[in-house]
Amino acid sequence: MNNIIAFTSVLGQRPGEESFEIKVEIGIPYQCGDDPEEWACPVAVRLLYNSLRDAHGSDSLQSLCLAISLAQNLLQDFIEKGGLLTHENGETFPLDSYSFGIARRQ
Repeated sequence: MNNIIAFTSVLGQRPGEESFEIKVEIGIPYQCGDDPEEWACPVAVRLLYNSLRDAHGSDSLQSLCLAISLAQNLLQDFIEKGGLLTHENGETFPLDSYSFGIARRQ
């Protein structure tokens, strides 16, 4: 992905397996084609998923929020399936602290 505007790295570990680095990357939103109401934002959650489609929205902010939400949902799914997310020092990765707005209230 070119032009990464947000990045974090976390260690993931599935039950009974060695830990591995997960890299979350968010790219710059861009307008799709000629439609002023079609935007997309690149998102990657490397080593969990080989290829993700860009998140699409009606403007740049919505596409950016959807890309971040997708990354959060994929990391939450990893946890719900028994995976652990930690920092290199062994502390639990605080996924909830990366949520904002209405997503935190649900």
